[in-house]
Amino acid sequence: MTSPDASYTGPPSILDHDLNRHFPELLKFESTPEMEASELYKQIRPEVEHILNAVVVESAGIRASQKQAEDCTLNALAWNIERGNRFEGIIDALKNHDQLNNKDVYLLTELDYGMARSGNRFVAEEIANELNLNYAFAPVYVALQKGSGVESEMEGENTRSIHGLAMFSPWPMTNVHAVPLPNGKDKMWGKEKRLGYLRALFADIEHPSGTFRAVTIHLDAHCSRAHRVAQMKIILDHLDTLPKMPSLIGGDWNTTGFNSQSGTRAI
Repeated sequence: MTSPDASYTGPPSILDHDLNRHFPELLKFESTPEMEASELYKQIRPEVEHILNAVVVESAGIRASQKQAEDCTLNALAWNIERGNRFEGIIDALKNHDQLNNKDVYLLTELDYGMARSGNRFVAEEIANELNLNYAFAPVYVALQKGSGVESEMEGENTRSIHGLAMFSPWPMTNVHAVPLPNGKDKMWGKEKRLGYLRALFADIEHPSGTFRAVTIHLDAHCSRAHRVAQMKIILDHLDTLPKMPSLIGGDWNTTGFNSQSGTRAI
């Protein structure tokens, strides 16, 4: 993994890349160590890390003075939207469902950018545009394939081939950055091969009643309980390095009471 200090922000263009042409060769590797030892990966590693350390940040132009908080209550939503492949339904729910709309912060996981399975949308950007929200999007993986199961049979080809997590708010977002979390399973082993690792996405939200820190997390599904503890320790230790303020952590915790490193262990 690269250093958390390598995280940087910018417009969607920071995720432009030409890695897809190398996917056929990368798919031949059976493990991350094997891939990282190759001459090909040594050649493309700077571009891979440039993408994985990027955080897209865009403002909807909303200022705190334009929107008034109804009271001092903070309303938040955490939701794994499963790629964003049912986009119209997600937007309808976020606009019209009484328990899902009008939140101060949205902590969303599993959002695609340029994946055939979700219509090659930039899901985070389109959600932000539909709801008129500020947003941040952090890549988690560069997907070498269309996905797993029925996803692999989707029509068309991936464009950006990026999967990640995001945060949205009607309030200004500052100090946006992401911190890498170790994978519980080698993502270059198995049927769905990917470059990258899980991340936690941090931002300070300038709410009218006071600034608070929000963290979107997606802990590893294929790991032991001890591994998830280690991932949470990285997040909490990083929070200790930041200026003190109220903090809200949410997302997909993938919590179970058993070891889920493999199907056999889980059973």
